[in-house]
Amino acid sequence: MSGLLRESVPPVTALCYPWFVKRAVIFAVILLSALPARATFIRGLLERADTEALLDSEYFLDLRAFSWPRAWEDDWAASSGAYRVSGASLDCCDLYLDQGLKLSRRLSKRLEFRFRMEQRDDKDRRETHHWLELETDIGRGWSIEVVGEPTYRKEDADIGLGARWRGGGFEARARRLAVDFNFNSRGSTSERYTLKPYTDQLSASLEAGDGRVWTTAELDGATRREIPVENRSFGYRRERVAAGWSGGGDLAPRVAATYDREERLDRRATAAAGTSTDFRRRAAALEATVRVRREKTEWEPGLAVLRRSTRADDPFVASGGVTYLRWEVQPHLRWRRELSELVLLELSPFLSLGEDRARRTTQLLARRVVEAKTAAAVEFRFSPSAWIGLNANIDMDSPGKFWDGGNVRAMIRF
Repeated sequence: MSGLLRESVPPVTALCYPWFVKRAVIFAVILLSALPARATFIRGLLERADTEALLDSEYFLDLRAFSWPRAWEDDWAASSGAYRVSGASLDCCDLYLDQGLKLSRRLSKRLEFRFRMEQRDDKDRRETHHWLELETDIGRGWSIEVVGEPTYRKEDADIGLGARWRGGGFEARARRLAVDFNFNSRGSTSERYTLKPYTDQLSASLEAGDGRVWTTAELDGATRREIPVENRSFGYRRERVAAGWSGGGDLAPRVAATYDREERLDRRATAAAGTSTDFRRRAAALEATVRVRREKTEWEPGLAVLRRSTRADDPFVASGGVTYLRWEVQPHLRWRRELSELVLLELSPFLSLGEDRARRTTQLLARRVVEAKTAAAVEFRFSPSAWIGLNANIDMDSPGKFWDGGNVRAMIRF
Protein backbone atom coordinates (compact mmCIF):
# COMPACT_ATOMS: atom_id res chain seq x y z
CA MET A 1 0.00 0.00 0.00
CA SER A 2 1.31 3.43 -0.88
CA GLY A 3 2.65 5.84 1.70
CA LEU A 4 0.12 8.46 0.51
CA LEU A 5 -2.77 6.30 1.62
CA ARG A 6 -1.24 5.61 5.00
CA GLU A 7 -0.62 9.29 5.62
CA SER A 8 -3.88 10.66 4.24
CA VAL A 9 -6.31 8.29 5.95
CA PRO A 10 -6.93 9.32 9.56
CA PRO A 11 -7.49 6.46 11.97
CA VAL A 12 -11.17 5.64 12.15
CA THR A 13 -10.82 5.62 15.91
CA ALA A 14 -10.60 9.40 15.61
CA LEU A 15 -14.28 9.27 14.68
CA CYS A 16 -15.17 7.47 17.90
CA TYR A 17 -17.02 9.26 20.62
CA PRO A 18 -15.13 9.85 23.87
CA TRP A 19 -15.26 6.87 26.21
CA PHE A 20 -17.65 8.46 28.67
CA VAL A 21 -20.06 9.60 25.91
CA LYS A 22 -20.30 6.10 24.47
CA ARG A 23 -20.97 4.65 27.92
CA ALA A 24 -23.60 7.32 28.52
CA VAL A 25 -25.37 6.30 25.33
CA ILE A 26 -25.29 2.66 26.39
CA PHE A 27 -26.79 3.35 29.80
CA ALA A 28 -29.34 5.76 28.36
CA VAL A 29 -30.84 3.00 26.22
CA ILE A 30 -30.86 0.22 28.79
CA LEU A 31 -34.70 0.22 28.86
CA LEU A 32 -34.95 -1.93 25.65
CA SER A 33 -36.90 -4.67 23.77
CA ALA A 34 -35.82 -7.76 21.82
CA LEU A 35 -33.66 -6.78 18.87
CA PRO A 36 -32.78 -9.36 16.22
CA ALA A 37 -29.08 -9.52 15.42
CA ARG A 38 -27.86 -8.03 12.17
CA ALA A 39 -24.40 -7.85 10.67
CA THR A 40 -23.16 -4.30 10.53
CA PHE A 41 -20.32 -4.29 8.03
CA ILE A 42 -21.23 -5.98 4.74
CA ARG A 43 -19.45 -6.06 1.41
CA GLY A 44 -22.23 -4.08 -0.22
CA LEU A 45 -21.12 -1.00 1.71
CA LEU A 46 -17.94 -0.91 -0.38
CA GLU A 47 -19.86 -0.33 -3.60
CA ARG A 48 -20.84 3.29 -2.96
CA ALA A 49 -20.24 5.56 0.01
CA ASP A 50 -22.64 8.40 -0.94
CA THR A 51 -26.12 7.01 -1.66
CA GLU A 52 -28.10 10.17 -0.88
CA ALA A 53 -28.04 11.36 -4.50
CA LEU A 54 -29.96 8.21 -5.52
CA LEU A 55 -33.03 9.16 -3.48
CA ASP A 56 -35.43 11.14 -5.68
CA SER A 57 -38.34 13.32 -4.51
CA GLU A 58 -40.79 10.39 -4.40
CA TYR A 59 -38.49 7.88 -2.73
CA PHE A 60 -39.55 8.14 0.90
CA LEU A 61 -43.24 8.41 0.07
CA ASP A 62 -42.88 5.29 -2.10
CA LEU A 63 -41.43 3.44 0.91
CA ARG A 64 -44.33 4.67 3.03
CA ALA A 65 -46.93 3.57 0.47
CA PHE A 66 -45.29 0.14 0.18
CA SER A 67 -44.95 -0.32 3.95
CA TRP A 68 -46.74 -3.02 5.93
CA PRO A 69 -50.25 -2.16 7.17
CA ARG A 70 -50.62 -2.09 10.94
CA ALA A 71 -52.79 -5.21 10.74
CA TRP A 72 -49.89 -7.11 9.17
CA GLU A 73 -47.31 -5.62 11.53
CA ASP A 74 -49.29 -6.57 14.62
CA ASP A 75 -49.84 -10.15 13.40
CA TRP A 76 -46.13 -10.48 12.58
CA ALA A 77 -45.06 -9.22 16.00
CA ALA A 78 -47.44 -11.66 17.75
CA SER A 79 -46.19 -14.71 15.81
CA SER A 80 -43.32 -16.94 16.89
CA GLY A 81 -43.23 -18.58 13.44
CA ALA A 82 -44.02 -16.70 10.22
CA TYR A 83 -42.80 -15.73 6.76
CA ARG A 84 -43.54 -12.47 4.97
CA VAL A 85 -42.38 -10.84 1.75
CA SER A 86 -42.99 -7.53 0.03
CA GLY A 87 -41.68 -6.67 -3.41
CA ALA A 88 -42.30 -3.26 -5.00
CA SER A 89 -41.22 -1.39 -8.11
CA LEU A 90 -39.25 1.76 -7.27
CA ASP A 91 -38.50 2.71 -10.88
CA CYS A 92 -37.69 1.11 -14.21
CA CYS A 93 -34.72 -0.85 -12.89
CA ASP A 94 -34.90 -1.17 -9.08
CA LEU A 95 -37.04 -3.45 -6.95
CA TYR A 96 -37.64 -2.81 -3.27
CA LEU A 97 -37.57 -6.13 -1.43
CA ASP A 98 -38.37 -6.74 2.22
CA GLN A 99 -38.73 -10.31 3.42
CA GLY A 100 -38.26 -12.21 6.63
CA LEU A 101 -38.67 -15.65 8.15
CA LYS A 102 -38.65 -16.46 11.85
CA LEU A 103 -38.92 -19.80 13.63
CA SER A 104 -38.49 -20.79 17.25
CA ARG A 105 -38.53 -24.19 18.93
CA ARG A 106 -38.05 -25.00 22.60
CA LEU A 107 -35.72 -27.99 22.61
CA SER A 108 -36.00 -28.58 26.35
CA LYS A 109 -37.34 -26.86 29.42
CA ARG A 110 -34.35 -24.49 29.50
CA LEU A 111 -33.09 -24.47 25.91
CA GLU A 112 -34.62 -22.61 22.95
CA PHE A 113 -33.54 -22.54 19.29
CA ARG A 114 -34.41 -19.69 16.90
CA PHE A 115 -33.81 -19.03 13.21
CA ARG A 116 -34.18 -15.66 11.48
CA MET A 117 -33.85 -14.78 7.83
CA GLU A 118 -33.82 -11.06 7.03
CA GLN A 119 -33.51 -9.38 3.65
CA ARG A 120 -33.84 -5.67 2.90
CA ASP A 121 -32.93 -4.30 -0.52
CA ASP A 122 -33.43 -0.64 -1.38
CA LYS A 123 -31.45 2.18 -2.97
CA ASP A 124 -29.48 2.87 0.18
CA ARG A 125 -28.58 -0.61 1.44
CA ARG A 126 -28.83 -4.20 0.23
CA GLU A 127 -28.27 -7.04 2.68
CA THR A 128 -29.45 -10.57 3.46
CA HIS A 129 -28.79 -12.52 6.67
CA HIS A 130 -29.56 -15.97 8.04
CA TRP A 131 -29.25 -16.00 11.82
CA LEU A 132 -29.08 -18.95 14.19
CA GLU A 133 -29.74 -18.31 17.89
CA LEU A 134 -29.49 -20.65 20.87
CA GLU A 135 -30.64 -19.44 24.31
CA THR A 136 -30.56 -21.26 27.64
CA ASP A 137 -32.13 -20.27 30.97
CA ILE A 138 -29.75 -20.19 33.93
CA GLY A 139 -32.22 -19.21 36.66
CA ARG A 140 -33.46 -16.13 38.51
CA GLY A 141 -34.82 -14.68 35.26
CA TRP A 142 -31.43 -14.79 33.53
CA SER A 143 -30.54 -16.49 30.26
CA ILE A 144 -27.48 -16.52 28.04
CA GLU A 145 -27.39 -16.94 24.28
CA VAL A 146 -25.11 -17.64 21.35
CA VAL A 147 -25.94 -16.05 17.98
CA GLY A 148 -24.24 -16.51 14.66
CA GLU A 149 -24.43 -16.42 10.89
CA PRO A 150 -22.47 -19.21 9.19
CA THR A 151 -21.45 -18.55 5.58
CA TYR A 152 -19.72 -20.46 2.79
CA ARG A 153 -16.79 -18.05 2.96
CA LYS A 154 -15.58 -18.36 6.53
CA GLU A 155 -14.31 -14.78 6.38
CA ASP A 156 -17.91 -13.50 6.23
CA ALA A 157 -19.20 -15.49 9.22
CA ASP A 158 -20.42 -13.64 12.31
CA ILE A 159 -20.74 -14.79 15.91
CA GLY A 160 -21.87 -13.21 19.15
CA LEU A 161 -22.80 -13.71 22.79
CA GLY A 162 -25.68 -12.22 24.74
CA ALA A 163 -27.52 -12.16 28.04
CA ARG A 164 -31.15 -11.45 28.89
CA TRP A 165 -33.10 -10.84 32.09
CA ARG A 166 -36.88 -11.07 32.42
CA GLY A 167 -39.19 -10.44 35.34
CA GLY A 168 -42.28 -8.52 36.36
CA GLY A 169 -43.16 -7.45 32.83
CA PHE A 170 -39.66 -6.05 32.24
CA GLU A 171 -37.11 -7.49 29.84
CA ALA A 172 -33.55 -6.35 29.04
CA ARG A 173 -31.01 -7.82 26.65
CA ALA A 174 -27.40 -7.09 25.73
CA ARG A 175 -25.36 -8.64 22.91
CA ARG A 176 -21.91 -8.25 21.42
CA LEU A 177 -21.43 -9.44 17.85
CA ALA A 178 -18.07 -10.05 16.17
CA VAL A 179 -18.62 -9.34 12.47
CA ASP A 180 -16.46 -11.27 9.96
CA PHE A 181 -14.70 -12.50 13.08
CA ASN A 182 -12.02 -14.64 11.38
CA PHE A 183 -11.51 -12.53 8.26
CA ASN A 184 -7.84 -11.67 8.77
CA SER A 185 -6.82 -15.28 9.40
CA ARG A 186 -9.03 -16.98 6.77
CA GLY A 187 -9.60 -14.36 4.11
CA SER A 188 -9.66 -15.37 0.46
CA THR A 189 -8.17 -12.06 -0.75
CA SER A 190 -5.43 -9.65 0.30
CA GLU A 191 -8.01 -7.47 2.06
CA ARG A 192 -7.64 -7.06 5.81
CA TYR A 193 -9.17 -5.25 8.76
CA THR A 194 -6.83 -2.92 10.60
CA LEU A 195 -9.73 -2.14 12.90
CA LYS A 196 -12.13 -5.08 13.22
CA PRO A 197 -15.90 -4.59 13.30
CA TYR A 198 -17.97 -5.22 16.42
CA THR A 199 -21.61 -4.48 17.15
CA ASP A 200 -23.14 -3.88 20.57
CA GLN A 201 -26.90 -4.42 20.77
CA LEU A 202 -29.00 -3.34 23.72
CA SER A 203 -32.73 -3.69 24.10
CA ALA A 204 -35.46 -3.64 26.74
CA SER A 205 -39.22 -3.38 27.14
CA LEU A 206 -41.72 -2.82 29.92
CA GLU A 207 -45.29 -4.02 29.93
CA ALA A 208 -47.50 -1.30 31.48
CA GLY A 209 -51.19 -2.20 31.73
CA ASP A 210 -52.36 -3.02 28.22
CA GLY A 211 -49.47 -1.08 26.70
CA ARG A 212 -45.76 -1.54 26.17
CA VAL A 213 -42.77 0.81 26.27
CA TRP A 214 -39.62 -0.21 24.43
CA THR A 215 -36.27 1.11 23.25
CA THR A 216 -33.34 -0.36 21.32
CA ALA A 217 -29.80 0.60 20.40
CA GLU A 218 -27.37 -0.89 17.92
CA LEU A 219 -23.83 0.51 18.07
CA ASP A 220 -21.50 -0.43 15.21
CA GLY A 221 -17.98 0.24 16.39
CA ALA A 222 -15.44 2.04 14.23
CA THR A 223 -14.11 -0.22 11.47
CA ARG A 224 -11.33 0.11 8.89
CA ARG A 225 -10.84 -2.30 6.00
CA GLU A 226 -7.76 -2.14 3.78
CA ILE A 227 -7.99 -3.12 0.09
CA PRO A 228 -4.38 -3.15 -1.21
CA VAL A 229 -5.21 -4.17 -4.79
CA GLU A 230 -7.12 -0.87 -5.15
CA ASN A 231 -4.84 1.21 -2.91
CA ARG A 232 -7.95 1.84 -0.91
CA SER A 233 -8.99 2.14 2.73
CA PHE A 234 -12.64 2.03 3.83
CA GLY A 235 -13.80 3.20 7.26
CA TYR A 236 -17.24 2.75 8.74
CA ARG A 237 -19.23 3.29 11.92
CA ARG A 238 -22.92 3.59 12.74
CA GLU A 239 -25.22 4.11 15.71
CA ARG A 240 -28.99 3.48 15.67
CA VAL A 241 -31.30 4.24 18.57
CA ALA A 242 -35.08 3.77 18.68
CA ALA A 243 -37.81 4.09 21.27
CA GLY A 244 -41.56 3.71 21.23
CA TRP A 245 -44.83 3.07 22.96
CA SER A 246 -47.82 0.99 21.92
CA GLY A 247 -51.16 0.85 23.67
CA GLY A 248 -54.28 -1.27 23.59
CA GLY A 249 -57.94 -0.38 23.68
CA ASP A 250 -60.15 0.69 20.80
CA LEU A 251 -57.50 2.93 19.19
CA ALA A 252 -54.38 0.77 19.69
CA PRO A 253 -52.06 3.81 19.40
CA ARG A 254 -48.41 3.40 18.53
CA VAL A 255 -45.59 5.99 18.54
CA ALA A 256 -41.99 5.29 17.51
CA ALA A 257 -38.92 7.50 17.12
CA THR A 258 -35.57 6.59 15.54
CA TYR A 259 -32.17 8.25 15.21
CA ASP A 260 -29.46 6.99 12.85
CA ARG A 261 -25.89 8.30 12.62
CA GLU A 262 -23.59 6.82 9.97
CA GLU A 263 -20.09 7.58 8.69
CA ARG A 264 -18.21 6.06 5.76
CA LEU A 265 -14.70 7.05 4.73
CA ASP A 266 -13.68 5.75 1.31
CA ARG A 267 -10.09 6.78 0.57
CA ARG A 268 -8.23 5.89 -2.63
CA ALA A 269 -4.58 6.88 -2.93
CA THR A 270 -4.00 6.60 -6.68
CA ALA A 271 -7.50 6.84 -8.12
CA ALA A 272 -8.66 9.80 -10.18
CA ALA A 273 -9.93 12.88 -8.38
CA GLY A 274 -13.52 12.61 -7.21
CA THR A 275 -13.48 8.93 -6.25
CA SER A 276 -12.61 9.34 -2.55
CA THR A 277 -15.51 10.18 -0.28
CA ASP A 278 -16.03 11.19 3.33
CA PHE A 279 -19.73 10.52 3.95
CA ARG A 280 -21.61 11.47 7.12
CA ARG A 281 -25.35 11.22 7.64
CA ARG A 282 -27.75 11.97 10.50
CA ALA A 283 -31.34 10.81 10.10
CA ALA A 284 -34.23 11.14 12.55
CA ALA A 285 -37.84 10.02 12.17
CA LEU A 286 -41.03 10.06 14.23
CA GLU A 287 -44.09 8.00 13.36
CA ALA A 288 -47.51 7.78 15.04
CA THR A 289 -50.50 5.63 14.07
CA VAL A 290 -53.77 4.43 15.54
CA ARG A 291 -55.79 1.40 14.52
CA VAL A 292 -59.57 1.66 14.71
CA ARG A 293 -61.58 -1.51 14.03
CA ARG A 294 -65.34 -1.58 13.51
CA GLU A 295 -66.76 -4.96 12.50
CA LYS A 296 -65.58 -5.48 8.90
CA THR A 297 -63.93 -2.07 8.50
CA GLU A 298 -60.60 -0.81 9.77
CA TRP A 299 -59.13 2.70 9.75
CA GLU A 300 -55.44 3.50 10.21
CA PRO A 301 -54.63 7.22 10.29
CA GLY A 302 -50.98 8.06 10.75
CA LEU A 303 -48.31 10.73 10.55
CA ALA A 304 -44.58 10.45 9.91
CA VAL A 305 -41.94 13.18 10.14
CA LEU A 306 -38.37 12.69 8.90
CA ARG A 307 -35.24 14.82 8.75
CA ARG A 308 -31.95 13.88 7.09
CA SER A 309 -28.71 15.84 7.18
CA THR A 310 -25.91 14.51 5.00
CA ARG A 311 -22.46 15.65 3.95
CA ALA A 312 -20.27 14.01 1.29
CA ASP A 313 -16.78 15.42 0.65
CA ASP A 314 -13.78 14.49 -1.44
CA PRO A 315 -10.89 14.88 1.02
CA PHE A 316 -8.41 15.53 -1.82
CA VAL A 317 -10.51 18.11 -3.72
CA ALA A 318 -11.36 21.34 -1.90
CA SER A 319 -14.51 22.00 -3.96
CA GLY A 320 -15.56 18.38 -4.30
CA GLY A 321 -18.21 18.25 -1.58
CA VAL A 322 -21.97 18.41 -1.32
CA THR A 323 -24.29 18.96 1.64
CA TYR A 324 -27.83 17.56 1.69
CA LEU A 325 -30.67 18.62 3.97
CA ARG A 326 -34.08 17.00 3.60
CA TRP A 327 -37.22 17.00 5.69
CA GLU A 328 -40.70 15.67 5.03
CA VAL A 329 -44.07 15.48 6.78
CA GLN A 330 -46.12 12.48 5.65
CA PRO A 331 -49.75 12.04 6.74
CA HIS A 332 -51.63 8.98 5.55
CA LEU A 333 -54.90 7.13 6.04
CA ARG A 334 -55.47 3.43 5.38
CA TRP A 335 -59.02 2.20 4.89
CA ARG A 336 -59.48 -1.58 4.91
CA ARG A 337 -62.83 -3.26 4.23
CA GLU A 338 -63.60 -6.97 4.33
CA LEU A 339 -65.78 -7.76 1.31
CA SER A 340 -66.01 -11.48 2.01
CA GLU A 341 -64.17 -14.20 3.91
CA LEU A 342 -61.70 -14.36 1.01
CA VAL A 343 -61.36 -10.77 -0.25
CA LEU A 344 -60.40 -7.55 1.51
CA LEU A 345 -60.10 -4.13 -0.15
CA GLU A 346 -57.63 -1.42 0.90
CA LEU A 347 -57.48 2.23 -0.18
CA SER A 348 -54.77 4.47 1.28
CA PRO A 349 -54.03 8.11 0.36
CA PHE A 350 -50.47 9.24 1.19
CA LEU A 351 -49.16 12.80 1.16
CA SER A 352 -45.66 14.22 1.58
CA LEU A 353 -44.74 17.88 2.10
CA GLY A 354 -41.21 19.08 2.66
CA GLU A 355 -37.97 20.35 1.16
CA ASP A 356 -34.86 18.81 -0.34
CA ARG A 357 -31.66 20.90 -0.49
CA ALA A 358 -28.26 20.18 -2.00
CA ARG A 359 -25.38 22.67 -1.73
CA ARG A 360 -22.18 22.36 -3.76
CA THR A 361 -19.64 25.02 -2.73
CA THR A 362 -21.58 28.26 -3.42
CA GLN A 363 -24.36 26.69 -5.50
CA LEU A 364 -27.62 25.87 -3.73
CA LEU A 365 -30.18 23.57 -5.34
CA ALA A 366 -33.48 23.53 -3.45
CA ARG A 367 -36.74 21.91 -4.39
CA ARG A 368 -40.01 21.57 -2.62
CA VAL A 369 -41.27 18.09 -1.97
CA VAL A 370 -44.97 17.89 -2.76
CA GLU A 371 -46.07 14.34 -3.52
CA ALA A 372 -49.45 12.67 -3.34
CA LYS A 373 -50.29 9.03 -4.00
CA THR A 374 -53.14 6.62 -3.42
CA ALA A 375 -52.42 2.96 -2.84
CA ALA A 376 -55.18 0.58 -3.93
CA ALA A 377 -54.86 -3.04 -2.84
CA VAL A 378 -56.82 -6.26 -3.05
CA GLU A 379 -56.00 -8.77 -0.34
CA PHE A 380 -56.83 -12.48 -0.58
CA ARG A 381 -57.14 -14.26 2.76
CA PHE A 382 -56.95 -17.98 2.10
CA SER A 383 -57.03 -18.76 5.83
CA PRO A 384 -56.67 -16.83 9.10
CA SER A 385 -52.91 -17.41 8.82
CA ALA A 386 -52.17 -17.01 5.08
CA TRP A 387 -52.87 -14.04 2.84
CA ILE A 388 -51.58 -12.32 -0.30
CA GLY A 389 -52.03 -8.69 -1.31
CA LEU A 390 -51.76 -6.99 -4.73
CA ASN A 391 -51.13 -3.27 -4.45
CA ALA A 392 -50.94 -0.45 -7.02
CA ASN A 393 -49.65 3.08 -6.46
CA ILE A 394 -51.65 5.78 -8.21
CA ASP A 395 -49.85 9.11 -8.72
CA MET A 396 -52.22 11.93 -7.77
CA ASP A 397 -49.98 14.95 -8.45
CA SER A 398 -48.80 14.23 -12.01
CA PRO A 399 -51.50 14.51 -14.69
CA GLY A 400 -51.09 11.82 -17.28
CA LYS A 401 -49.02 9.61 -14.98
CA PHE A 402 -51.63 7.32 -13.48
CA TRP A 403 -49.49 4.25 -12.75
CA ASP A 404 -46.71 4.73 -10.22
CA GLY A 405 -45.48 1.25 -9.36
CA GLY A 406 -46.89 -2.02 -8.11
CA ASN A 407 -46.41 -4.06 -4.99
CA VAL A 408 -46.97 -7.72 -4.09
CA ARG A 409 -46.94 -8.75 -0.45
CA ALA A 410 -47.68 -12.00 1.36
CA MET A 411 -47.55 -13.46 4.85
CA ILE A 412 -47.93 -16.96 6.22
CA ARG A 413 -48.01 -17.74 9.95
CA PHE A 414 -47.32 -21.21 11.27
